[in-house]
Amino acid sequence: MAASAWQLYNSAKKYIGDGTITLGAGEFKMALANSASNTSTFTLDAFGSLTGEISATGGYTSGGKNLVPATGQWTTGASAKQIKFTYSTVGLTFTASGSALTNVKYAVITFGASAGVTTSARKLLCFCQLSSSQFSVSSPNTLTVLPAGTGVFTLT
Repeated sequence: MAASAWQLYNSAKKYIGDGTITLGAGEFKMALANSASNTSTFTLDAFGSLTGEISATGGYTSGGKNLVPATGQWTTGASAKQIKFTYSTVGLTFTASGSALTNVKYAVITFGASAGVTTSARKLLCFCQLSSSQFSVSSPNTLTVLPAGTGVFTLT
């Protein structure tokens, strides 16, 4: 199965509108979650309310990895009235090192206004279902999450 489209959390829409989430500034991270996670609950607000992050083993760090660039980036969409939020076209790679990354199903992008924001306080921006069922990445293999050509999401 191909990954699903990225879906914004309800609170993220509000936070983008009121400036709490500043797209193109601050720090964005991508975390991985398993099939038992509540990731797809649109009413979640902060990373601390998310359950089922994969174990911090095999080179995975709790809270995830910074996007490249860490601030994300805005680019012009299909028309002058569109702008898309995206990150590096080479994607974000998670490498299983020493042991497997186990039970992966979702990727979640979070926001912190600065690098010092505690992991649990980070705002949830959006999520993507990477597969219809959870999977593992054995060592020394990699999982690369690429943004769609149209970006993570587009504002019109």
